[in-house]
Amino acid sequence: MSAKSYEAVVIGGGVSGLVAACALKRKRVLVVEARNRLGGLADSMALAEGFTAHASLLYALDPLVVKELKLSKYGLKFAVRDMVLTGLGHGGRSVSFSRDVHDTVRAIAAHSRADAEAWPLFRAELFTLARAMRPFWGEVGGKTPRDETLERLKSLSAAAWLDSWFESDAVKAALAFDACDGGLSPFEPGSALILVWRAAQEMSGLQGAVAQPQGAALLDALTQCAKARNVEIRTGVSVTQVMSQDGVVHGVFLSSGEILMTRLVLSSLSRRRTLRALASEAGFDALASLAPDAAVGEARVAMVLKSVPPAAQFSRFVAAERLETYAAAWSSARAGKLADEVPVEFVVSTMGAPPGQAILTARVRPVPVAMTEAMKAELVSRIANRLDGVPHGAVTVLSPKDIADGHDDDGAQDLLSDWSTRLLTPIAGLLLCGAEPVPAISGRAARIAAAIGSTK
Repeated sequence: MSAKSYEAVVIGGGVSGLVAACALKRKRVLVVEARNRLGGLADSMALAEGFTAHASLLYALDPLVVKELKLSKYGLKFAVRDMVLTGLGHGGRSVSFSRDVHDTVRAIAAHSRADAEAWPLFRAELFTLARAMRPFWGEVGGKTPRDETLERLKSLSAAAWLDSWFESDAVKAALAFDACDGGLSPFEPGSALILVWRAAQEMSGLQGAVAQPQGAALLDALTQCAKARNVEIRTGVSVTQVMSQDGVVHGVFLSSGEILMTRLVLSSLSRRRTLRALASEAGFDALASLAPDAAVGEARVAMVLKSVPPAAQFSRFVAAERLETYAAAWSSARAGKLADEVPVEFVVSTMGAPPGQAILTARVRPVPVAMTEAMKAELVSRIANRLDGVPHGAVTVLSPKDIADGHDDDGAQDLLSDWSTRLLTPIAGLLLCGAEPVPAISGRAARIAAAIGSTK
């Protein structure tokens, strides 16, 4: 029996894989997802009481993906387009950062008048740098600015940068959470640049915004788009090897035992997993340069709340006392322990919950990759203590290892390599469609990889 042929095979049924499949100007495109459902980073979390907690926040979704794939036509909607960031400290002290500079200045002034005066200047510098870097991070061939400030940011930690602007622990601790994207500590060199990357993103037409989609709208829209473009999707089966000869892709082996012939494979898996596990011909030199497995990661928590906290639905909350909280948490996590305090970001939504109830979703980092059940229970207790007496019901906790079993994400950040370096591999016809500068739900790498693949 002859092997089945496809013009392209896409590995992974998350946002990156679906965007790549939809954007490819090819016929006979197949998406292969190892799990029994689509989702990846945008996957939902099931709760024991029959509720579903959907991927809660978007801050890097590529505007061109939304436009070119016409995702609004397929049902992409947002519950909140520009969330307020609220930093929570012990004793009920909080500070909120909104798009309204004057409101933010007034909120910061309760903690420090000097910080309130510094905020407009800091925000102006942050957004200026972000706009200067956007062409480099946004498209192939974008020029990297070479000014003195950027050179300083390459080696500057987010903690040191925030320390140079602000004196209040509440302000610095709230802003530092975003600098942890990509698996870095805010005390590590280069983490300041992650804050710039976050500010360079655009959501719902707003620079640096964080949006909350309406339920599973993004995943559903991409699935509908794929069907409209006659993309074939198979779940519950995985690619076990990418076949190549003389450095050129010519097919894939599936876990089902099938052989598929193709000249183009787009992998949404990490470079590490793609080259080590799937593409053995890549050679020792390519494998030796890969980063080691991460020792720390991010846990996720979903929790049913029996009542809706007042004014909680339009903010994302960051609970961290001070910058040193991050340093202590990283040290403990690398030792395989849960720190006495771990930074937490959480949001509350009534979407999918019965009247009068809500669903809380949280990201907790850094934590050990392999968490014990006792550690998971402790995280739940700490989050519950932040809810001012609001009772909770069913809870689901995913450790970094649990999450890795559901999708592939090596936590790497690569902010200063160009798109070609990130997307191309030593094998012609094998592209990495999930290689974002920072791990996030974006689709930009997939769109660019699809454009490269469409010209092959």
